[in-house]
Amino acid sequence: MDIISSEVLTKLSVIANKNNIIIRDNLNLMTNTPDVCFTYDKGIVMNPNFETRVAYNYRFAHEISHILYGDHDAQAVYQFSEYGKRGEELLAHKNAIRMLMSIEMPTNVNGFMEYYHVPSWLEHYADESFKSLIVTE
Repeated sequence: MDIISSEVLTKLSVIANKNNIIIRDNLNLMTNTPDVCFTYDKGIVMNPNFETRVAYNYRFAHEISHILYGDHDAQAVYQFSEYGKRGEELLAHKNAIRMLMSIEMPTNVNGFMEYYHVPSWLEHYADESFKSLIVTE
């Protein structure tokens, strides 16, 4: 893990702690078991073994987003899906992008997408977030 990735992970953990979100890395899960978020319990189980191209920090921000910004009445449990393009999954993707950019502003969208291995179909949303954060700075 590089220095930036470690710093981002620390900042995401601080956000989780401030919001009383319980995080657990489960090293015993199979490679096909995705990360899971329990909205009512404010708990997240991360699977470091999960075989996906999407970076751990992005997935972590995505799960935090479900708890902080999601509709808890819509669903009580979420499993990470890089292909979730509707409703609460799309909202969590958008908020994860915004959260990561607010922690460490990238120099450009392509670099951000490559660094976190964000699915390419989310580039439009990453570009929107990037432009809106530049305007507010």
